[in-house]
Amino acid sequence: MNSFIKNIAIKQRLNSSFGFILLLWCFLTFINIDKAFHIDDTFHLEAATCIQENPFKPMSGLINWEHSPKPIHQYNQPPLFFYLIAFMQYLFGQGEIVMHLLLSVFTLLSLIYFNKISTLLGVAQKRLLLVIFAFCPAFIVNQNLMTDIPILAISLGAMYYLFQGLRTEKTIYFIISSTLLGFGLLIKYSLFPLFLVILLTILLTKNSKRVAVLIVPVTFLFLWSIWNLFEFDYIHLLNRPKPVFHSRKIISFLSSLGSMSFFTAVFIYSILPKQMVKSLIILGFIFFTVSVPLVYFDIIAESNYNRVLNFMFIGNGLLLIAFVVKRVFELLIKEKKDKYHLFNFSIALYIIGFTLFIGLFAPFNASRHVLLLIPFLLLLGHKQFEKSHKTINNLVVLTTIFLGLMLGISDWVYADFYRKSPFMVEVKAERTWSVGHWGWQWYSKKAGMKIYSKKEDLKIRNNDIVVIPKDIPKQYISSRIKLDTIDYISQKSNFLTFFSGKNFASMYLTLSEKPAWSLSKETIDTIFVCKVKKELNLKDIRTRIISNRDWYKAIKNKAIEDSISIDSALFIEAKQTLIKQRNNSPTGFN
Repeated sequence: MNSFIKNIAIKQRLNSSFGFILLLWCFLTFINIDKAFHIDDTFHLEAATCIQENPFKPMSGLINWEHSPKPIHQYNQPPLFFYLIAFMQYLFGQGEIVMHLLLSVFTLLSLIYFNKISTLLGVAQKRLLLVIFAFCPAFIVNQNLMTDIPILAISLGAMYYLFQGLRTEKTIYFIISSTLLGFGLLIKYSLFPLFLVILLTILLTKNSKRVAVLIVPVTFLFLWSIWNLFEFDYIHLLNRPKPVFHSRKIISFLSSLGSMSFFTAVFIYSILPKQMVKSLIILGFIFFTVSVPLVYFDIIAESNYNRVLNFMFIGNGLLLIAFVVKRVFELLIKEKKDKYHLFNFSIALYIIGFTLFIGLFAPFNASRHVLLLIPFLLLLGHKQFEKSHKTINNLVVLTTIFLGLMLGISDWVYADFYRKSPFMVEVKAERTWSVGHWGWQWYSKKAGMKIYSKKEDLKIRNNDIVVIPKDIPKQYISSRIKLDTIDYISQKSNFLTFFSGKNFASMYLTLSEKPAWSLSKETIDTIFVCKVKKELNLKDIRTRIISNRDWYKAIKNKAIEDSISIDSALFIEAKQTLIKQRNNSPTGFN
């Protein structure tokens, strides 16, 4: 009878937890559901379109994501997630709602597996940690059509099944964990540290035979590499850009981590003298609450406040790293060695592995990179929330919810600007060229503009319109093409965008001197509408030929063969190049 009652109680708790997860998921999905495609979404959508056109050559399609179109295999990511997008495109089209519903599946899985791991660890305040995780700005903002939420869900799922394997000693769970990792590596190679976490965790169980389960992700990568050789003659994984380490990357990582992790206060409170820390934390919360309106009304200068804010982010990141080091020391020296100890040790290994990987191999730092750490930092320090004062916990939750919502709304408005603004430009009969990437590229193409490529600069003619956003990456335009600005489009900031990640997409690219977010009343961006007043001519092409050693050498040899002067040969080549480029225009002009 007691066992029956206990089972009923467990089921009720599980149902209650799932209901709470569904509530959080619905809220997060609602925030994101109609968000404009943003940042790398455009690349992923175009990659998916290429896959639809040629599903057996997923890395051969051409995408203009720098200065001119290049094959997808020259970029960083494998294509499994692009296949999912392509499948949804085929069934339901390319609308924002459909695509974000696809992404929201991974949001739900992230919440579910985080909760499942919390249950295995015996977390006393699961709902508290769920709310902090769900409303983390990195989680809310990065619900774009990118790979970061999918690999977060896979990371949490793989760790959960690894722990289930440790708990039950059933091999099937280790196989599931390894299989999830295999699929994850075909979405993004940055899951490699998880391979080492699974390997080391299994070795610590002293059952080395289970290491054999890692043949699954190895097989996935082997087959993928064979596919690469057939498709484009080299192994994609082995030809990624070589990492360049710089001390500033450490600063930007700490800043990015600290700007997303407001729960450090709980860890500090559990370590240092309680009353003093409690008072300091409450004072810090009051200072932040009071200072924000002072900055908004220009009583405190934005630049000075944001500089201090960045130092606080860096300091917060350092404190988090210090806490992880302390916990690792405790796990190595102090704590009782049992399965729950091994769970925590695996989580610590995960944090250390991904921190080193991000620091050494990521070309830059961003909130989406540290997002992979956030749930595991919460899990590693879950007991600190039990020790913390209720006031501190409540302040952490309130701050996280507030900043998560404000930065999420701000990023929604930021993305929406590039969705609306292309349709404010009058696209006339003459060509209108779009310069710039991110979401702007997707929507300007939808508005009827032609996406400019550096290779097509000869096709730009006098009186063409060139539309250029100020603060996004863009293709190179020859300085010999002269443009006059005839109009511009901008959008003023308001309180909804005051908590800002729009500083050249700082939430997606954090630098040591450019934190993930800041307080800003600057305009979201400015779109310049320009008219071409001077196109490239024969003289410009002649100069280009002379500056290209191989091209110039070939013309000299041709001049000798045809017994004509170099100047004549240059003139003929320049004219033929100009005619060829302009007559081959896909828009059919002469």
